[in-house]
Amino acid sequence: MVEGSLALGPKVLPLPAGPWRVMHLGVGAARTSDQSVPTRFHEAVLVQERAGRAAAVIVARAAQEVAVHWEPHGVCLHEGALARHVVSAVRAALDCRGLVVVAAGRQPGQAAYLDTLHDEGQRRAGWLPPYWISSQFLLSESMHYLHVEYRVAPSVIAPGMAGGAPLAEGARVSVPQALIQQLDGWGVQARSELRRGLYGRQPTAPLPALF
Repeated sequence: MVEGSLALGPKVLPLPAGPWRVMHLGVGAARTSDQSVPTRFHEAVLVQERAGRAAAVIVARAAQEVAVHWEPHGVCLHEGALARHVVSAVRAALDCRGLVVVAAGRQPGQAAYLDTLHDEGQRRAGWLPPYWISSQFLLSESMHYLHVEYRVAPSVIAPGMAGGAPLAEGARVSVPQALIQQLDGWGVQARSELRRGLYGRQPTAPLPALF
């Protein structure tokens, strides 16, 4: 269990208030977003529970490679996001955040570091929600890279809002505007602390709770 922040390779991951259980922490081989250069990603998956169910999850990847520059991808290009803010989306200068609906079940071709999350969901019926609302952040400056998702489960934090059937990836969901505004506002402080973490600096204060 960790609180406050988590070292993720050379980066620092700021955590919302409360204890988080580390489900995965490791290093994986990958390629840059344009598929041209091999690199290594430090990866983490953390979870908070409420009443025995997954209420929030953090999925993070960090890298720092000399002479590697990342092309725009992810939330920088996600035109279907519930909300999206793009400060910069050019090669070697990414600063994007937004809210995206993410299916909670195992998806074809999913990254291996998510296996621990879905394996636990198979062992514990009802532990995973039908879907997540993911506050996604993508920060990159030159060789520095940090990609973080702070996912919350509407079915846990706002009972009655979400149906019980799992959604397929890309499905459209009606999300109350008040919840979108709450999470979008939360992202302002999260972005500030993540920019510190991009350069290995500790957060000035713990992030507010997600729910």
